[in-house]
Amino acid sequence: MEQFKRLDELTKIDVKHEDWARVTGQMLNLELLHKTLSKEILNKVVPDEIKGQFNVAKNMALYSYFFYALAPEVHLKSAVVTEYALRLRTKSKRRMTYKQLINHAVSQRWISDAGFRHINNPKPDNSWCKAMIEIAPSLRNSKAHGTTFLVNSCTREISICADFINQLFPDNQ
Repeated sequence: MEQFKRLDELTKIDVKHEDWARVTGQMLNLELLHKTLSKEILNKVVPDEIKGQFNVAKNMALYSYFFYALAPEVHLKSAVVTEYALRLRTKSKRRMTYKQLINHAVSQRWISDAGFRHINNPKPDNSWCKAMIEIAPSLRNSKAHGTTFLVNSCTREISICADFINQLFPDNQ
């Protein structure tokens, strides 16, 4: 169970990172975390309200160094920012679900597997993006409706969010 942090603990690494380090052999480093997150930049044409919320997610990821339980919240925030970006890009007159928005982005070819850096061998049929039509809303909902599941990182989620949004709002548009 999470405890309310004492004042003298606020600027110290969360001890749960030390637990993960025993499993992974790697201790989280604040400077490296900041450097990694600093590289995640949205395109110039991305609307400011999306950029602002994306920066909130990045700051949450950074502060997860001090409070480990923020990491799953970063996953949720990343999904919420992605959904918001989809809504702005779609400009639909009717209310669309997250699933419908992702499906629309895939069918309009706004996003593709090749646009995601974490996919080593992107498939021309965009199988990863197509899978996200079902998976992303389910993951988002599991976080939004309560879970005790903790994750060991949130930087990949930030990268995926950036790649998704940058494909929706390409600089050459």
